[in-house]
Amino acid sequence: MTADELAAIALLGEAADCLEDVAIFVWDEDRNYVAVNEGACKLVGRTRAEILRMSVGDMSPDRASPHFEEVQRGPVHRGSSQVNRDDGIIDIDWLTSHTRIAGLPYMVSICWRKESS
Repeated sequence: MTADELAAIALLGEAADCLEDVAIFVWDEDRNYVAVNEGACKLVGRTRAEILRMSVGDMSPDRASPHFEEVQRGPVHRGSSQVNRDDGIIDIDWLTSHTRIAGLPYMVSICWRKESS
């Protein structure tokens, strides 16, 4: 990789970590969170270390079912769900996609607080 390509990847990583009001969760085939951005911490009201000890579904009342099964079957999925925070339950919208990082399969979920209608 060239220096410019490495710089672009670093910039993308920092931009994703610093997104305002947008949460990014990266999780593996075993449903374990392996990386989250600062927005994820704010959205769910937990520290990065706490989230990284959790699995997909640990923060939702329905354990992310049936969404988890749907996401496993296709490349990109959208949906709505709820998150249990210490201060109550919030509604979220999400988009999840398959990806590969260093040749290994992962899922990336981008989430945001659902707007009140």
